[in-house]
Amino acid sequence: MVIHSSSTQKGTGFTSKKETPCQIGYRQDFRTMVVKAEISKSKQILGDVIFELQNHSESLHWFLSYDRLSELMEMRKEDCLRRIYQFRSTKPQMSLSGGFNEIDGEYLIDFLAAELELEDVSSAFLKGGIFFGERPLYELRESYKSLIQKTVENHRLDKELLLLLATATVDYDDAVDSYLMDKFEIDFFVQRTINIFLDTRKIRPEFGAEEFLKEYLNALIPTKILNFRDITKEFRDRTYYELFGRIRKEKPKKRKIKVKLNVEIEELLAFFDLEADAKVPDVKKKFKELLKKYHPDINKKGEEMTKKIILKYNRLILLMGEAG
Repeated sequence: MVIHSSSTQKGTGFTSKKETPCQIGYRQDFRTMVVKAEISKSKQILGDVIFELQNHSESLHWFLSYDRLSELMEMRKEDCLRRIYQFRSTKPQMSLSGGFNEIDGEYLIDFLAAELELEDVSSAFLKGGIFFGERPLYELRESYKSLIQKTVENHRLDKELLLLLATATVDYDDAVDSYLMDKFEIDFFVQRTINIFLDTRKIRPEFGAEEFLKEYLNALIPTKILNFRDITKEFRDRTYYELFGRIRKEKPKKRKIKVKLNVEIEELLAFFDLEADAKVPDVKKKFKELLKKYHPDINKKGEEMTKKIILKYNRLILLMGEAG
């Protein structure tokens, strides 16, 4: 035992000594080594979890049971389950289904970040190509919009063709749609956006990331989130002025009650092919239709899709309840 005092202790008969600079240095070095060892161990466990998910990922669909997670984290199953239940108390919307899957990947990331005391778990999952949170998906959507806008802005306008299309249609937007579809392909914008996204972030594509992102963008293109006319509005207004020498008048907006939704609800509604003003009964009806279509008893390859439908349905109903 070291007592930090240089004076003689009353009633003890001995004189204590201060730590020397050398001793202090050794102690600090030892603590640094311990911290580094703990961080190294945490990173190793994180790497093992990501490797496990990569090995079982099919088009970015994966499942990690609580039992397997406890093995990877080198914990007793009982301790792991106890910590998961404690974690769930802070995430009431999280469902307990025997493990984590790609739908609730955010929860797995948060759980690992808390247990391993690491800050870059989300980034590691992203680079591993096994999960995309809302932030990178938002950046993907913005990149898609930006690519289209820059491409049409730098495009050399074929005035004769556009004028011909404009005189043959009642709606100028229809003419521009036909013109742009003649000059460009949506698939090009989708693939180019994904390639740039994966390359710049050094994301591994071999575990289904490319296929997942393509499916994700294609699902949003018909919706208001990635509406092609909204994205190319500036091009439409500019070319109209170039052709006719006057500013294009805004179309009178239809009187309709606007439903303000967060992005997650919009995406879930898009998954069920429902409009923004859809109600809970509409969701339930669509849910039953999809279950009948993909139920494993009817569709031998529908088990994974059935799980996905159920998870997305539960999440949508929860969010609609909170919004309402």
